[in-house]
Amino acid sequence: MPDIRTLLALAALAASIPATVRAEDEVSQRSAPEAGDPEARRKALNEEQAARARRDVEDHRQQVAAHAAAIATMNARKARDDAAFAEAMRQHDEQVAAYEAARAEWERTNPACRRKDPVGCPR
Repeated sequence: MPDIRTLLALAALAASIPATVRAEDEVSQRSAPEAGDPEARRKALNEEQAARARRDVEDHRQQVAAHAAAIATMNARKARDDAAFAEAMRQHDEQVAAYEAARAEWERTNPACRRKDPVGCPR
């Protein structure tokens, strides 16, 4: 009975022979001259690649313009919101000042309330 190592070596040798033959066929096919006019084919491929690059550049320009428009819209919204907030704060500050002035006047005209005198403080 043959040794297992011998069988493995023979199997590896047998498996590598078809791969070697296939590799030699592929090399000979790759080395074969191109069919037709190779220079015209290269020019056509270059033009196709250049057209694709021009489309990519134009797409990028459109994306940049859309991004700039989105940023401008966001900045306009922020300016509008900031102005609305500033106006709301101004109105709030006016109301607080009016309340404090009214409270001070009420406390000045009603000293019994300040002393927590329930009889003298008007309701």
